Amino acid sequence: MTFPEQQEPPRNIWYTLDEALDLLASLEDSRDVLIDMGHLPVVIGLEHQIRRLSRRLDFDEPEEDRHED
Repeated sequence: MTFPEQQEPPRNIWYTLDEALDLLASLEDSRDVLIDMGHLPVVIGLEHQIRRLSRRLDFDEPEEDRHED
């Protein structure tokens, strides 16, 4: 994706809860396929994104353990 020189990409992107849940499900499915195919380095990066999204949706980690990525 390209942006005009004078326009910066957005600093924040918002998802509805349904959009975020769909994205999370797709990421988890992709992770599982990559594990099955033996692509560990890709899986590690994907797992990081899954955990980050899960935390932001309050699905993981108690409040006191949470930190911004």
